[in-house]
Amino acid sequence: MKLYKIILSTFLVLTLMSGCSQRSSEVMLIENEPLAEQEHIFLSVYGYKADAHNLTAIESILNRYMEQNPEVIVTYEGVKGIDYWNAFERRVQANGLDDVFMVDHDREIELAAQGKLADLSGLPTIEKYQDIIKEQFIREDGSVYFLPTCISAYGLYINYDLLEEHGQKVPEKWSEFMEVCQYFAGKGITPIVANNYASLRNLIVGKSLYSVYQKDSAAAIEAFNHAPEELVNTLRPGIEMVEEMIDRKWIDCEEVSVTNQTSDDLRLFAGGDRPFMITGNWATSRVADMEPGFSCGVHPFPILDDGSVLVIEANTCISVNAGSEHIEEVMELVECITQPDSIWEYCDSQNSYTPLKDDRVPTDQTILPASEYLESGRIVIGSDYRLSLSLDNSLSEITKQMLDGISSDEAVALLNQLLAQ
Repeated sequence: MKLYKIILSTFLVLTLMSGCSQRSSEVMLIENEPLAEQEHIFLSVYGYKADAHNLTAIESILNRYMEQNPEVIVTYEGVKGIDYWNAFERRVQANGLDDVFMVDHDREIELAAQGKLADLSGLPTIEKYQDIIKEQFIREDGSVYFLPTCISAYGLYINYDLLEEHGQKVPEKWSEFMEVCQYFAGKGITPIVANNYASLRNLIVGKSLYSVYQKDSAAAIEAFNHAPEELVNTLRPGIEMVEEMIDRKWIDCEEVSVTNQTSDDLRLFAGGDRPFMITGNWATSRVADMEPGFSCGVHPFPILDDGSVLVIEANTCISVNAGSEHIEEVMELVECITQPDSIWEYCDSQNSYTPLKDDRVPTDQTILPASEYLESGRIVIGSDYRLSLSLDNSLSEITKQMLDGISSDEAVALLNQLLAQ
């Protein structure tokens, strides 16, 4: 029986003791104690998942692989927050990528173009993925440079008790959302808690791209790739909506600019005096750990004239270093990570949906209102990997500038410039 040890940094230990309330710069390692007399192959996995709610599942999956392959030692290093991407960029520049690492949309495009990612198209687990997710990672030539391990969703967290206390109902479309937000703003309460990473950009794509995903989205995405200005024009309604939210003081611009995702935003919402929060479904258990003292649920965004929309994306995407010295063992590791039971164990640990052909759904009833929209197809893919443009970073930049005071017209002009680069 192999012995395993988990090494947690001081920062992470503090996080586990305080309900994940610490900020970034949190690092964790999972590694095992090798038998001294045995020759071993050492593999490294680098990821941005370093919270208590992810660690048990990650450790279990890696341990399962090592038990099946006793000659291999796998070390997992997780860095939380923006520090992950800062360190990741340094590793790319130093040609020091780990064997397996987590990527996002913009970086996957860049690294694949540089030939730094191994082709995963030969892995048999690919056929187990849902078609809508396979569209995200299988390129026209059949190559595959990443595999998602979950479907994440962004939604509107609602403090039911606060709405009831003020005689307000749960909004289901834009006019109703406006009415509730205006009510609270009139009471001197900033209605929406948002973070500085993805809240506003997901509102923009949800508002603007819903019609794209109700028809032939592949054709529309391809057209956007050849004419970025058309994408910008399509995104204008969402940009104008965010401007209206800012003008009506539904969000606090100064607050949002310094509010870190899945930490500061959760504490603000758990305080109980704000009706809404925009963040990922995966944060529900962390909110519960804070014992907020009120009933809440996660709903789709009520930002359409005739209803609501759920923003989803293929998430926790893993890629393989094309220059790995042990590519065969690495491929076997990725195959283990993407097996149905492994995927489900990870997804259920953070209230995300499986990307596989699997009818299991997260057990947390808090996200049930949002889950119903995923099942009915009233969705927008917030970060579509078929898009060859660096939209995520560009939208993050324009929303940052809007928080600093630029108008929607200026934001549209800036977005055109950024996507044309």
